[in-house]
This record gives sequence, structure tokens and C-alpha cells, in this order.
Amino acid sequence: MSTTPILQTPSKDYPETIDNWAVLKELETLQERIQEQEIAEYVAPFDNREALQKLELEKDELSAVITSIGFGSILTGLTTFSVGLLGLLLAWKPMVRLEKVARLIKLMKLILENFEELGVEMLPLHKTPKAQPIDLIVRFPGKEFLLFAIRSHGDSTVVYNQNKEALYHKRGQKGMSRWKPDPLDDLAEQEFWLRKNRRNFFGGTAKGSRRPMAKVLIVWGQTRLDEHQEQLYANVDNQKFLFIRREKGGAFYVIHQTQVIDFMRAYLAHRQSQEAAA
Repeated sequence: MSTTPILQTPSKDYPETIDNWAVLKELETLQERIQEQEIAEYVAPFDNREALQKLELEKDELSAVITSIGFGSILTGLTTFSVGLLGLLLAWKPMVRLEKVARLIKLMKLILENFEELGVEMLPLHKTPKAQPIDLIVRFPGKEFLLFAIRSHGDSTVVYNQNKEALYHKRGQKGMSRWKPDPLDDLAEQEFWLRKNRRNFFGGTAKGSRRPMAKVLIVWGQTRLDEHQEQLYANVDNQKFLFIRREKGGAFYVIHQTQVIDFMRAYLAHRQSQEAAA
């Protein structure tokens, strides 16, 4: 049984809509192309010509780097094993990007299945000048906004250290290592840039750009969340989620991949009750 996609309609708040299905189709096409080694990097086409120019520039830059490394390898007389290792290193960046795109496709499909009727809109892989690209921006008609970062650290457990205001990961008996780069820092920088430079996403007004936006770190796959002290959890519509407030600025939810839909439902209900009370 096929379903007809629900298309967004312009409103006074958001005259420029986001076509969820077009974006999702584009990501799926991208995934196939990366698998075929057609491209090594991707920027969501907020502006098609600008995105094409960036891809062409990056292609030239990558070609120059690969040529330089290859020429240097010949000069230094690398062994067959070293050449193979070099190939793996050169393939690492597109492999990482492919994994990122595959996760986004899975997440966006899940969100559409559960929230499309509420008019959810999503914008993935949006670049920012000084911070990491924004994994996924989500908005619901009117007032609700969420900023997602998707991260994993293999078969490990994530722990938040309150004293150092930092995330750590631990693997068995090997002790703990600080999570670098800090995904919470990424989220904070992304939110600051988005509010300052993309007012149109919030309706184009200063008031709109000050609306609450949930910054959410999604711990993905085999990576787990450790149990934390009770005061580090927030009650969101009668459900508890890890909620980190840092003195140096910023408040963040940290959830596992399996909690995404429950969190979003709880957050929307929580925000609705706040609006009703106000």
C-alpha cells in the first residue's frame, strides 16, 4: 500500500518550506554515488550552484593532495604494503562521510514515519564556517526547533564528568579517554552560528531566533550511555533523559539512538505544556 507524501505549505512564519522527501531522496542518491566512488564529500544543496562550486573546489583540492602524496611515495620508495596502507588512508574520509549519510537517512526516515503528519521539516548536513557541519536541523510548524548531532565511538560507554564538564568514553578495563573533539562544543557553536546567521529558519525575526532550541547529542549504534547521578537527568513529560548544563555555557540532552522518537514526543508535549502555561 503506497502513501501520498505530505507536502509542506508556506505560512506567514515560514514562507520558504523544506521538502522532506526531496531531501531524503537526495541523501539516498548520494549514498549510492559514494558507494560507487563518484564523489568523496557532500554538502546539502542549500544553494545548488554554491554547493556545486564547493564540490568542484574540494575535488580539485583532494586531487592535488592525492597527487602530492603519490609523488612523494614514489620518491621515498614505499613498499607494496605501504602503498596499500596509503590507499586505505585516502579512502578513510569518503568512508566516514558515507557512514554519516547512511545514519542520517535512517534517522530522517524514522522521524518522517512518526512526525510527518505534524508538518516536521528537516535540513541535513548544513555547513557552518568555523564549526563542524550541522548533522540535522529539525523544526515543527510555529515554534519548535531541535538541533541534532549524531556521534559514535565504537563499542564503548559514554560518561559525563561533571567536574571537568566533558564527555568521556570507556572500553572494558582500558580506562577512560576524553571524547575529542567534544560534540557538545560542536552543538554550542552550531546553535550560536545558526541563530546569528540563519534567522530565516526561525521565521526571519529577532524574536523568532530567540525561541528555544533543543540541542541533542545522539549516541549511535554500539556506543552506550552510562548510568549517571539522578541530578543529571531532566524530567521531560514524565520521562527522564540525560541533561547536561555546563557552567561555560549551554545545556544539552544526550540520548541513545533507540530513544530518539520517545524523546521527540516527550519534548513536543513538554513544550506544548509550557506554551499553554504561558
